Amino acid sequence: MKLCWITDIHLNFLMLEDRLFFYSSISKESPDAVIISGDIAESPNVEKYLTEMGEALKIPIYFVLGNHDFYRGSVEETRAAMVSLTKNNPLLSWIGTTDLKNYNPVLKEGVVVIGKDCFADGRYGNYKKSTVMLNDHRYIKEFLSEFSEFPRTYEAEFYSHRLKKMQELADRDAKDLHQNIEEAITLYNPKKMIILVHVPPFEEACLFRGQKTDDSHLPFFSSKVTGQILLKSAKKNKNVDFLVLCGHTHDAAIFQPLENLTVKVGKAEYRYPEIQEIIEI
Repeated sequence: MKLCWITDIHLNFLMLEDRLFFYSSISKESPDAVIISGDIAESPNVEKYLTEMGEALKIPIYFVLGNHDFYRGSVEETRAAMVSLTKNNPLLSWIGTTDLKNYNPVLKEGVVVIGKDCFADGRYGNYKKSTVMLNDHRYIKEFLSEFSEFPRTYEAEFYSHRLKKMQELADRDAKDLHQNIEEAITLYNPKKMIILVHVPPFEEACLFRGQKTDDSHLPFFSSKVTGQILLKSAKKNKNVDFLVLCGHTHDAAIFQPLENLTVKVGKAEYRYPEIQEIIEI
C-alpha cells in the first residue's frame, strides 16, 4: 500500500489551474491514499478545497487541520464543519476527531492512522521574552475572544490570554491524542501506527534553514505536551512502531527520540505545494 504524505499546501494561495496540476502530480504516483498534516487552506474555504481534492483524486484522504485552517474563523466552528463534511463524503476522513468510530483508522492489517490537529503550547523556548506575534493571534477567533480587535494597548494582558489559550488548546488535543492511541492499540493491536499532528512535538524537530529555531519563535513552533504524550505511549508500547508526521515550520526535519518513535517534519513553500514522501506500508 502506498501513502502520499503532503503538508502545508495552502491551497487558497493557488489558482484553479495550479491546484489541478498539483492534484495531477499526486495521481501520477498512484497512491492508495493521501495523508495531510495540516494547513490545507483557511476556515472559510477549507471545505471547498478538500472536496475539490477528493473529486480530483478519487482516493481516501486522511487529514488533520493546522493553524491556518482556522484563520478567519474559529477552532470550534471549523472542527464542527469538518465533522459534517466528512460524514457526507466517504473519501474524506478528518482524523482529528475525538472518536475513532467516526472513521476507519485501519489502513491495512497491522497498520493504523490516527492524529490530532495540535497547537503550539509556548513551553519550549522563552515565551516571556519573545516579541513574536503570529497571524494566528489576529485571525483565529479564540485568541481574540476577550478583545474587540488586535490589541495595541494592554499588551501584557493579551500575552497572558494568548498563552493561556495556546496551552488550553494544546493540552486538550494532547489528552485526546493519548486516549486515541490507547484505544487504537486496544482495538486493533497494530504493529505500526502513523500519527498526524500539525505542530512538531519536540524542539529538536523545529528547524529554520537547517538550524534549531531560536528561543523567541520556538514557543509558537512546537508542542511540548504532545511530545510528552508520544514518549509515554512509545515507551509503554515498545512493540509498536510510531511514525509521527508534522508540518507547520516549513523546514524539513527528522528526529528519533526512541527506537520505536520517529518524527518527520515536512518542508513547504507558499504557492509551491509538493509531495513530501511516498510511504509504502
